[in-house]
Amino acid sequence: MKNSTWLSKGLSLLSLLFFLISWQFISSFYNPVLLPSPYETVQALLQLCISGRIWEHTVNSLFRGLMGFILSVMVGMPLGLLMGINNLARRFIQPFVVTLQVVPVISWLVLAMVWFGSERVPVFVVVITTLPLIIFNVVQGVMNVEAQYTEMAKVFKVNKKEVLLKIYFPQILPYFLAAMSSALGTTWKAVAMAEFLSAQKGIGAGMSVARINLETQEVFAWTLLLVLLGLLTDNGLRLLQKRLTAWRDDE
Repeated sequence: MKNSTWLSKGLSLLSLLFFLISWQFISSFYNPVLLPSPYETVQALLQLCISGRIWEHTVNSLFRGLMGFILSVMVGMPLGLLMGINNLARRFIQPFVVTLQVVPVISWLVLAMVWFGSERVPVFVVVITTLPLIIFNVVQGVMNVEAQYTEMAKVFKVNKKEVLLKIYFPQILPYFLAAMSSALGTTWKAVAMAEFLSAQKGIGAGMSVARINLETQEVFAWTLLLVLLGLLTDNGLRLLQKRLTAWRDDE
């Protein structure tokens, strides 16, 4: 087991090293305005840290992203449960959820810029883009709950609260956690895109200013920061997943 873990980490490190070497090699053939090197990107990121610009932008993006993500989970979880349990509710709500899923994100973004102030646009776009992911995964989890358990609950007249907590929730948990992981990855892309076009502060806004000034190394630096932010929140979600999975197993 330990050897397998070390091998996995070693391969990940080797893959990262290969990527950086390839990036450095390819960038040597291009003007930094077109493709900055890893060194120039890190240097730009350090300069952002030293100037202090990075902190305010990052806090704004973090707040907007987590706000939208939490709202999406709070709305998507009960809606998914309702649609999975009740056929009439599923038939009524599903067209609206499908609409959210198929309408291009840029359309929602433009409408949000008309409807709301700049601060609310990224949060709205995050909710719109992540909500269908959570709803449909929860619905799928509910649909896969074994019928024998629900039938037994009806026979023994188990109250609805106990049915939700003891039967549905443990069995849909893997689907819900998968939905949260996918939605969290989508969150940061949605935040950056919305901020790029609508906000004055945030990682996406920083990218927009850098693009206008042809500071490509800074665009890459903001992108690298967004990746690091995504990795950080993803690891936090993994810790939560372990706790919830342990709780389910104990139950």
